[in-house]
Amino acid sequence: MLATIVLSATNAHAENIDILMSSVFPPDEATYIGFESVEREDIPVSAAVERKYLIVDFRLQSGQLQSEQLQASVHKVCMTLLKDRDLIRHLSDSGYDMVSVAFDRRSQFDCL
Repeated sequence: MLATIVLSATNAHAENIDILMSSVFPPDEATYIGFESVEREDIPVSAAVERKYLIVDFRLQSGQLQSEQLQASVHKVCMTLLKDRDLIRHLSDSGYDMVSVAFDRRSQFDCL
């Protein structure tokens, strides 16, 4: 029974991330692709820092952004995440110590 409750809570938060991120940009600006949990193998299990981080992934509709536009887009995603205190608390409780934003497969930008 406890496993079912935990699994349901995890699915609810995953849906929350999807809903939250899907509404960050208008459809003609950027498309939310999804998120991925990454566990860093280069950090020892015994280290005091967490090994997991989350990547939220978007694709731009117009190709590449100028530096100022990219910075503003990263800020927009990060602030949307940070304003959802319940989601941040859940991510922290689940062992995530960082969230990154990606707009392509080459670059990631750290939020927190």
